[in-house]
Amino acid sequence: MAKVKRKAPASGARPPSRPAPRTGVARASANPWANVERDGATLHIGHFLTFQMIRLANAAKANVTRKYLADFGLSVPEWRLLAMTVRFEPVRFSELVANSSIDKGQASRTLQVLTRRGLIAAQTLGGGRRRPAESGAPVILTITGKGRRLYETLLPVAQRNQARLLYLLTRAERRALWTILNKLFAAIGELDVLG
Repeated sequence: MAKVKRKAPASGARPPSRPAPRTGVARASANPWANVERDGATLHIGHFLTFQMIRLANAAKANVTRKYLADFGLSVPEWRLLAMTVRFEPVRFSELVANSSIDKGQASRTLQVLTRRGLIAAQTLGGGRRRPAESGAPVILTITGKGRRLYETLLPVAQRNQARLLYLLTRAERRALWTILNKLFAAIGELDVLG
């Protein structure tokens, strides 16, 4: 039987059958943002800031937030609505929706779940028997005793998990990230500012 000769790889090169390892962090020299032009012509969808931020947020939700919320029987939108109600109560439902990054329809469904579970109380101003969405009347949210107890139990767990994420960065990186996020929020402002 004849031996098959294999071509020796170039010095330091990997054989073609073994792809280069992938890591979640791009090398500094491969940073697509380092020399980006104003027209963005060198950026592809994976380089977009919005794409990377959404990707990071989704990874954090899936790998951190959902894991600890599952122990408490809450979804991410339920936790967000519950925590924001505690922070701002009494608060109009419309104000929470505007400041929570939750879609209005999803927020409405989430509110129904939280009120059914007795965690949030919703009162429609102006009375009447029609559902809040049908009446157009303002809905005021307050936390119930049961909701406050759940919040006070869950908050330290959430705080520890969020601190774990922040401690992946140095103090200087945390300061820089906070400054950068605030700069972007200030520049972007409302959704239609750049439109």
